[in-house]
Amino acid sequence: MIKYYKKISFLNIQESWFDGNIGFWDLFTFKVIYHLKTEKKMFAVPEISHTIELDLQNDKQTILANFSKANRQQIRKAEEEGVVIEICNDIDSFVTFFNDFAAKKGTFQTSKNRILEKKDYLVLSFAKFENNIIAAQSYLVDKELKIVRHYQTANKRFENDLNKNFVGQANKYLLVHNLLKFKDEGYNIFDFGGYAANTTNPSLLGINNYKLKFGGQIKECRDYYSFPYWVIKRIGKLMGLTGTV
Repeated sequence: MIKYYKKISFLNIQESWFDGNIGFWDLFTFKVIYHLKTEKKMFAVPEISHTIELDLQNDKQTILANFSKANRQQIRKAEEEGVVIEICNDIDSFVTFFNDFAAKKGTFQTSKNRILEKKDYLVLSFAKFENNIIAAQSYLVDKELKIVRHYQTANKRFENDLNKNFVGQANKYLLVHNLLKFKDEGYNIFDFGGYAANTTNPSLLGINNYKLKFGGQIKECRDYYSFPYWVIKRIGKLMGLTGTV
């Protein structure tokens, strides 16, 4: 099970993934458990969520064969063009790169503290070309349950001096390289990081379609929030508050 504490202002929030429990003694705590596959009775507010999962227990040939033809071609082209993959704990480079991307996209940024809060549960990786970062991704890893969740992603697609197709190829190559590496390390499930069910938003539909082209299956999950945290979360949404991821 993944479990860490996230500090937001005066709140100390315990976040868990894939397993956990919220009991009567947690009625006055700020606690959330994400992506449980089975329904559990807890002193908590449940919310339905969805994600896309790929079974890493299949052999590599089967996994690759289930990718779209375009994905296979683009991944191969990025490798042939000389894109280099690095997995390293370069937090400063990751935060700088991710926040530049997030600012241009208009989404949540991150911070060094947010990365450090997740301790060894978070793996950082980079796709580089001619020693320049083209894409960066992070993954939450549950070594006990053998689950990997794609957590953050950023790339150079907003840069005018770079070919957007090449950036997209590098980003996909980075994902697949890491996916297969996690398989080699004995992980059983690759979670693509969420699925927007019943959406009509063109942007979210595009993200859904992007993830499905890697051959995963849509799964229903449940998130459980302690009562105080659920209230704070609802108030934050109503007020349009933003934060860091």
